Amino acid sequence: MQAPRLRVGFFADVTHITDVPEKLDLAGHHVTLLHDPQEIEDYELIVIESDNVEGFVEKLAAFAHRGQMFLHTSLTHNITVMDPLETAGGIVMSAHPIGQDRWVVSSVDELGETIVGLLVGEMGGSIIEITDAQRPELAAALAYAKMLASLRFDATSYLNEFLGDIQIADDLVRGAEVSLRPDLSHYDAIRDPNRKQLFRDMAQWATQKENR
Repeated sequence: MQAPRLRVGFFADVTHITDVPEKLDLAGHHVTLLHDPQEIEDYELIVIESDNVEGFVEKLAAFAHRGQMFLHTSLTHNITVMDPLETAGGIVMSAHPIGQDRWVVSSVDELGETIVGLLVGEMGGSIIEITDAQRPELAAALAYAKMLASLRFDATSYLNEFLGDIQIADDLVRGAEVSLRPDLSHYDAIRDPNRKQLFRDMAQWATQKENR
């Protein structure tokens, strides 16, 4: 039996960070973008799709009513940021997607835990166990991974300057072996000053890593 379809209102700004509203819409819920905090009266679930969670919570708390559900999607904020909404009688939760189908969630009670678990399941995901205290460093690790992806992209572009075949360049980068023993003899051959600086910084990091 399908769970009841919810009237979902969501607030977003320029820091719009996930596709949670779209996923809820695909799951069959009735999703509407809201602009005025007073509009939440007619909605059962309110999603805060922003990194500016505090600003939205402060405005929404004045209009929240008991039993209404509130969910923020920021990875860097823990559940305590929703305290004003909980005090107003709301059921507060957070959910942030990691990759294709893993989610980091939090809540303050069993009811919230059950609801957010059902919502994540409807969106095709599964929950990984991360404490609120670990959230900031997990966010940092994801940012670190994105920087690595940028570096991989640049390495591919650099190789392609000589090979003229982006697929071969990509295959070489993906097939490169991990090495903590950088060959500094190549440093002077690099003409681009930014790549040269990055090469040196990475070599220093690799050397320090090997010596630990």
